[in-house]
Amino acid sequence: MTQSLLLIALLVAHWFGDFTPLSTPWMLNAKRFGKPLFPIFVHAGVHAVLVAVVLFFYCDVRLLAVLAGFEWITHFFIDVLKGRLQSVFPVLNDVHRSPFWMLFGADQFLHILVLIIISHLAIYHQIS
Repeated sequence: MTQSLLLIALLVAHWFGDFTPLSTPWMLNAKRFGKPLFPIFVHAGVHAVLVAVVLFFYCDVRLLAVLAGFEWITHFFIDVLKGRLQSVFPVLNDVHRSPFWMLFGADQFLHILVLIIISHLAIYHQIS
């Protein structure tokens, strides 16, 4: 699998984790405020499992565990930060104003950047 195909598979997994019923109302409500932390932790765990499923076909179990853990931790903190910012700045909750979309874009950019890093590390360790 090339790095491009791996990245596409990780992006599809990300889509499943964020934009399908795998994100439950319980998780989405917590993400909106950045608390309580447990539903966000579970949501990030869903993403880690999806990353692990993709990587299962690509790298050894130790690297898979490290990279899935990296996804879990970073996804959790990115989502908590976004929710906390939305709690502090109400303008970030108004879908009719650009700050909402700027924050949404920044959130997705950070998640995608993490997936690029994961795909790069998986490729690098496969080659070496």
